[in-house]
Amino acid sequence: MLTALTVKNVIPKNCLEKIFNRLRGNSIKTEIKSARGVVLRDIVYINRNGKINWYALDGEIGAQRNQLLCTDNIIFPKNSGFKRFENIEFKIQLACNLGVYVLSKLKSEIPDIKVGVFDKNACCTNLLEELINYSANIVVVTDYKDEYENTAERIAFSEGAVVSVSENRDALSDCPLVIAPGQINESLPVSGGAIVLTAFAPTICVTGLVYFDYHFRMPNMFDELKPESLSCEYFAGALYTKGRQYELGSIVPTTCSNFSSSQTPRSICDYLIRLCGK
Repeated sequence: MLTALTVKNVIPKNCLEKIFNRLRGNSIKTEIKSARGVVLRDIVYINRNGKINWYALDGEIGAQRNQLLCTDNIIFPKNSGFKRFENIEFKIQLACNLGVYVLSKLKSEIPDIKVGVFDKNACCTNLLEELINYSANIVVVTDYKDEYENTAERIAFSEGAVVSVSENRDALSDCPLVIAPGQINESLPVSGGAIVLTAFAPTICVTGLVYFDYHFRMPNMFDELKPESLSCEYFAGALYTKGRQYELGSIVPTTCSNFSSSQTPRSICDYLIRLCGK
């Protein structure tokens, strides 16, 4: 079972309403929902007096307190045991899926496009086996070369394709498309015109057109299960990771964005075609 928490703060319009809210007190509404084999306990806390009763919530939430589905603006008391579920695996999958999809569409237009994979901790070695279907010009930059070299050797044996694996960040400098599954927390020598698809907002300024926020339409029935306060990406991540809805791992985002702009898979392809002069 998944457990979601939504806190609705009731803002009084006047002094009379403020007094009434204090007298009425806070309340908790819990609804059990299900769809496609997933059961969700949807808890809504109505905060009328401005102070959350965490003891009351603890009794309602129980063992799910350390994997709560909620927005990131809820501040839990220290040492309370409450912890927000973090959407990591699914975000990485979305970034990789978009990169593979874009590359598949470019195969006939730019078959020799150079693709960079910046995977510092070697968390997505299986990505190579998907990318190699659409480009034989792939360079991997990682701090764990052995992990990727094993995959590269297997690809060379089965496909006859050579994948370059390096620790040198400069190998990314002439890649029009870079896929960075993990969070970028260092300066990278990426060209200013390169498309960079990553799973998380970088912690430092990165050159290139960097996209890290992904949007898609929630599959049927799951859209009705999703609490209104949660984003589709976050909730789908919980379904994928905790709800074992692994088919969601094949979703290709319809758009990707950063703090100031958005792109569709088609617009990324058109841009890369122009960038590569094809």
